[in-house]
Formats: sequence, structure tokens, C-alpha cells
Amino acid sequence: MNADVFNFLKQYSSSPLLIDRLIVTSFLNLNSKFDVKNSFLKGYIIKSEKNDDESTQLEKFIILINGAVRDFNFENLIELFEFVVSPADKIINGAVYTPEFIRNYIVLNLLEASNKPIGNLCCADISCGCGGFLVTMASVIHEKTGKSYFDIYNENIYGIDITEYSTIRSKLLLSLFALFQGEDVEFEFNIEVGNSLEYDWLETHPKISENQGFDIIAGNPPYVASRNMDNHTLKLMSNWSVSKTGHPDLYIPFFQIGYEALAPGGSLGYITVNTFMKSINGRALREYFAENQVSLKIINFGGEQVFKGRNTYTCLCFISKTVGSISYFRTQSDKLLTIGPTDFYQTHYNQLNHKDGWNLVNTKKLEMYVQLVESTGKPFKDLYTTKNGIATLKNDVYKFIPVREDNEFYFLQDGGAVFPIEKKVCRDIVNANKLKTTDDIQTKLEKIIFPYLILNGNTAIIRESDFQREYPKAFEYLLTKREILATRDKGKREYEEWYAFGRRQSMDIDAFKLFFPHICERPTFVISENRDLLFYNGIAVIADTKEKLVTLQKILESDVFFEYIKATTKDYASGYISMSRNYLKNFGVYQLNEIEKLKLLKIKDSNSYVSELYQLSNSEIVTKS
Repeated sequence: MNADVFNFLKQYSSSPLLIDRLIVTSFLNLNSKFDVKNSFLKGYIIKSEKNDDESTQLEKFIILINGAVRDFNFENLIELFEFVVSPADKIINGAVYTPEFIRNYIVLNLLEASNKPIGNLCCADISCGCGGFLVTMASVIHEKTGKSYFDIYNENIYGIDITEYSTIRSKLLLSLFALFQGEDVEFEFNIEVGNSLEYDWLETHPKISENQGFDIIAGNPPYVASRNMDNHTLKLMSNWSVSKTGHPDLYIPFFQIGYEALAPGGSLGYITVNTFMKSINGRALREYFAENQVSLKIINFGGEQVFKGRNTYTCLCFISKTVGSISYFRTQSDKLLTIGPTDFYQTHYNQLNHKDGWNLVNTKKLEMYVQLVESTGKPFKDLYTTKNGIATLKNDVYKFIPVREDNEFYFLQDGGAVFPIEKKVCRDIVNANKLKTTDDIQTKLEKIIFPYLILNGNTAIIRESDFQREYPKAFEYLLTKREILATRDKGKREYEEWYAFGRRQSMDIDAFKLFFPHICERPTFVISENRDLLFYNGIAVIADTKEKLVTLQKILESDVFFEYIKATTKDYASGYISMSRNYLKNFGVYQLNEIEKLKLLKIKDSNSYVSELYQLSNSEIVTKS
């Protein structure tokens, strides 16, 4: 679908009923289905009448659809239904369109793995959205058994969603799908409006209770960050052991909900965010999997973004309600159909660190490489302290590159105005993400208004009366930004002074610093000898001597470290990786004696020497597959 279609829907109406009527009627008309008996569908058909606004808008929409797609098929229909979920609800409920090939892969794998006759299976999507997975389940069951869609909807398929309009769209979609397969009857559905965080299927549905749960659960659990949840949802989250602590995202408890809703021997298949394998918020879930010895198969898409318009990194997870271990494979989504059973690498739960995160790999060779590096020397976390940059939450207000200066002031240009800022209230600062060489520290140096005093190593805000008296020009400038500063933290937080930084982190570092980016293709490491230099973005290792950082720099710039971090870190799009402290902490730092230290500092090819220290040849430095 093109942007014109989506823009039309945005402007057409905020009423789900009116939008659904427009979409359903267009779909029927463009597919030449004019004779419909199903009374539910008939309620969503716009009757063409002269001078009727709904009919006029329908004609315009049909013209747009005709220009956007060659055939208005069911995937277009699902995509439109998902799109017209309001932007607010997309944040609250995590609705997103799942591509057809992903749904097919998940459902086919689940059905083929079942030991029960397919026609007798109880199948569910416990966050069904507009019903894409339900259609896929019904289609495959019909194809493999010949059962009517009436019987499949009544006997095999169950769904639930928190929004009523999504459940209505699921019923519309299923009704339309059956209609185009020759079944134009009145259907009965097992699709509920409800919150899966508190809905009890076994208590509500006697058939599911008799079956001891679902045989199959498939879907795309909602991805909503904890900061976007209301208090009721947060309270419900705490009822599930995997999300009792920390700030887990909404998809996390759906693993426990789904697993516990399965019948013995049942299977679950999700496409979901892959962060649970390493994140702090996924710690309780990893422990839950381990405690229950869950049979878990993961197909990780790494830094690929499967969902259009969503900056999420995903994986497929298959769970069987049997005792087992973890089978893992990393690949691209377009390679799904080429995956065979022997591609998966098995790891037992007792081999993994559930607290710090799972280092799952494709091969034994890569697993042994990670283990060798981590067992060398001492863990990074025991030797070094890392700091994130300052967090004003409105950097563009505070930091600037002077357009000129005199003895007393730096001059800050803001639009067409130039403000003098007292030099004594400014500090030097750099963007650690942009440093490639030592020279960059000076060439990319900026200034930042720093309304704080450092007293005996402690940072204290300059009180408003003192700030206005001592630095009237800087104060005058910040007054012009007061309303902007008030929007930080959604305007809900009270600051010690209205011009205070958003967070107090990294404001009083008196140390040598080894800077490196937070996200990159391959990290660069730059040492600063300016103990007072502030930084934003990126990360810094701090030390009391330069020598400690120089030797560490040599090790971190090596292929040994780069291949290790690629194997253990979080992936982003376009081959970028995360360098956050969580992925550095277990790296084994070789402990140099004085002779080795001198050699490392003097030798030209330090990369080869680092490999030698770790007892690795070039062929043994493996590349992440």
C-alpha cells in the first residue's frame, strides 16, 4: 500500500465502524463480490446512494486502492486493518502487522510438530490483533483436513484481544476469508474481548479445560515499553513471576501466560523482540525458562528489522511443553525455508548465565571461542569502571560551538540571535560517538553551560539567586528556554532547579578517559588526558593513570575483542552492534606482566601480539556466523 491510501484513512474518520465499513466494502467491490448473505458482513457494506458522503468517500478510496495495488488481496486487507489502529493504541497495545511468510512458517511448524490429529487441535492467538494468525491457522487446518470453516471457527480457533475493534476486525477477516472460499453462512467465533494478563481460558471455556489447555498457541505478543503502560497494566504485570521485578516490556509475561496455557505436550510459536536473551528486564524470564527446563527453539534475526516502520529486532521462539534445552540458530528472515534440523546448535540451561544474559551461538567453535576469551585473565567488570555521558535531556539547549569569544564570554548563536555566555559557567565537552582519533577531541570540542559547582568531589547545583547574580547572561539565555526545559520527563518531574540537567550522571569525573561509541560497526577507542573533560553520548572507561588505558586500548582494538563482542552483543540494523557495559563485563582481559606490557606498547602489529597472548591463531579467531 502506498502513502496516499494510508493518509486517506488517517483523515477519513476516527470511528472504527466507519473505517471498517469503508475497507470491507472496498474489498468486496474490488474483488467482485456483490452478493453476500452473511448478516454480520452485510452490516459493514456501504450501499451506494446519490449525494451520500459515505458513498462518495468510498468511490475516492476505491480509486486510490486501484492505483496502489494490482490485486486487493487478504494481506492488503490485514495490513489496512492493522494500520488504522490509532497511533495511541499502537503504543498502548503494541499492535503491528506480521508478514504472511512469518505467520505461515510459525503455524506450519507448530501443526507439523503436533502429535494429535490436526482436526482435533485447540489453537489460539492470545493477543490476536486483527486476526492475521487466526486466518493462517484456519487456512492450514482447512487445507490439511478438509473441515469447513464453520466447524474450524467453532471447534479449533480461539482468540483474544484487549480492544473490541480488533476482535471485530478478526471476525470480519475470518468471515471474508471463508466467503471467498465458498462459505457464506453465519459463523460462530471463540474470539473474546479481554486482557490476557488476567483472562483464564480454562475457567471460561469448558472445552479448553477438558483439553487441559491449548494444543497450539501462535502469535506476535504486544511490544509495549513499561513507560507507556498505565497503572492497571503494571499491576497486572506484577502477577506474573517473569515480570515482577524491574521494568519489563509487555511481551515478557506473554511467554509465561502462553506456556502455562498450553496442554501437556502442546507447542507455542511467537515472533517477538529478541532482547529478552540479554536484557536486564529479561532476567526473570531467562530464570523461568531454566527453572522449568523449557524446550525452547530460537531463530534469531539479529539486526534485521522484519516489521515495516518499527525499529525492533526480532526472533522466532518455539516452545514445547516438555522438558528440554535451547536450540539456537541465527539467520536472515529470507533464509527461513532453508533451515534444517541440523542447523540448530543446542545449549543446556546449566551452561548459561541467566543473570547477565545468554550468549547463544550457532556453532560449537564459536561457543568455545567465547568461553576461551572469557576464561582468560580477569573479567572486564572486575578491573574497570565505565561511565555513560551526561544526560541533560535537552542537549541542544546547553551545548554549543561558540561563534566567537572574548576574554569574558563565549557567544552562542540561537537562530538569528547571539547570546553572550560567561566563560566561567561553561565546560568543555565532546560527543564520544564521533571520536575516531585523538585529534578529534580538539577539533570536535564543544562548550556546555554547566550550572553546577564541584566541591570536594561532589556536584551541587548553583542556586537560582546565585546563578542570576554571578552569571546573568547565561541565566538570561536559559530563561528563553525555560518552557522547553519544562517538557523533559513529559513535564512530570520536579527538578532541584528548573535549569538543572535531566540526570546527575558523569558530571564530576576527574580521571583519564578511554572513549568509545555506544553503537557502531566496529568500535574506535580514543584516550583523553583532560581529566575534567565532559562527554555526551558514547561510553568511557575511566582510570587514574593513562598507562592503564593505553594497554586496554590495544587489547580492545584487536580482532580478538571485536569477534568476541560481535558474538555476544546486541545487534542493530546495517551491521551495527552495541558496546554497552552489559556486553563488555565478561570479556576476559589478559593480565600483562611488565615485559608483555612493554612489548605491547612498542610493537607495531599489536593485533597479532594480542592474538598470541590469548593463545589464538588467526584461523582460530572465528567470525560470527
